[in-house]
Amino acid sequence: MQERMFEFVIPRDKRECAFVGLDADGAYFVFPCRYLPADADIKTMQTEARRLTALIKRVQKEYLYGGSASESFQFYSMTWLVRDFIDNGYYSERERVVRKGTRGRVDWKRTIKDGDILFDGGNIVYKEFFSVGHEREQGSVIAQIYKFCLSFSVDKVGFLYGVTETEKSVFNSSAAGYMCFVLQRELGVTFNSYKKILLSHMLTVLKGMLGKMRAVSLAVSDKEFEYAFEHLVLNVFGTEDVLEHYTRCSYEIDGREYAASSMRPDAVMRAENEKPDFYVVDAKYYNYGYTGRKSDLPQSSAVVKQIAYNTYLGSKCGDNGETREFYSVFILPYAMEDDRPVKYVGFARNSASDGAPLDNTDKVAVCLVDLKTLADAYFGVGATTKETLRAMLESEVSACFSARATD
Repeated sequence: MQERMFEFVIPRDKRECAFVGLDADGAYFVFPCRYLPADADIKTMQTEARRLTALIKRVQKEYLYGGSASESFQFYSMTWLVRDFIDNGYYSERERVVRKGTRGRVDWKRTIKDGDILFDGGNIVYKEFFSVGHEREQGSVIAQIYKFCLSFSVDKVGFLYGVTETEKSVFNSSAAGYMCFVLQRELGVTFNSYKKILLSHMLTVLKGMLGKMRAVSLAVSDKEFEYAFEHLVLNVFGTEDVLEHYTRCSYEIDGREYAASSMRPDAVMRAENEKPDFYVVDAKYYNYGYTGRKSDLPQSSAVVKQIAYNTYLGSKCGDNGETREFYSVFILPYAMEDDRPVKYVGFARNSASDGAPLDNTDKVAVCLVDLKTLADAYFGVGATTKETLRAMLESEVSACFSARATD
């Protein structure tokens, strides 16, 4: 197959590209805004693209967008084939094949166990036999289908692994239906677990081509990537079960009580210092960290909601009956330029309290977190761990909550 040219795109502005992720047909991968330096080498971009794609697929499954959780995704099968090729080379038929029929040496153990028999007087008559052999002709067909599926997969996602060209197959896309038939028949007779997995992935790729299996988008809109950002923040900064920190309200109408829908914080982080007891962390995939424009900060509705969390959760007693304090933090993405993965930039407050001293629960600290460092901590790579980032966040916001302030 002729080598395709793929492009990695690293936007300088968050609004520059409509999507984040892999456009396999357009042959490019779009990173989040300034996720990597513009001069990042190809190996780094390939590695980070694979991680981000894995993150996107994980979040799609959790939030059920871009396809249902029960679907088999063509993308997974394509990446499996490419990675298996890197590890094991081209597939060749090596399996000892057992089939119904008399072609080859009769496998008497299988025939006696599974073959249908008739009794003719005192004689046993076998209606069918199982024979064993190495089906070279069939194996050659499977190998050619494998080459077609591998070539198709490399054409779509091979650039993520540095593979851009493979051997040609005698088949082309017009034979996809026949290839599916051959693979399905082979699945019914093979006993080799590795081969079953291989055939299943090949079949998934072909069914996706035929439109019989919905292939999930490998990219998400910039708006949808906020789910990925929230997922990262929850897994890195969240130390508590958010189910225990829902705000629960109710209606009382006509003498009966009705539960209203609950609000769930993005993440709740236990504080290591004496006060507060917890931080309510709200992930905001907003543009302020990249533009510095005040219009790109969270709006009043988000501020009021965070202050409401502080009030509601602080009114609940802990397991020992003690009162607990909750402070709020907005976390926005940015690309660090001064070796500060987490940076405090200010706080939001309820303006109704103008002129009166502010309580810490009336404020919401605003912090920026380097998106690349956040993802590294999530995947467990790099020098900055989840624990380190949590300690950085607490240290950065201490200036906001260290004293009662009037502005």
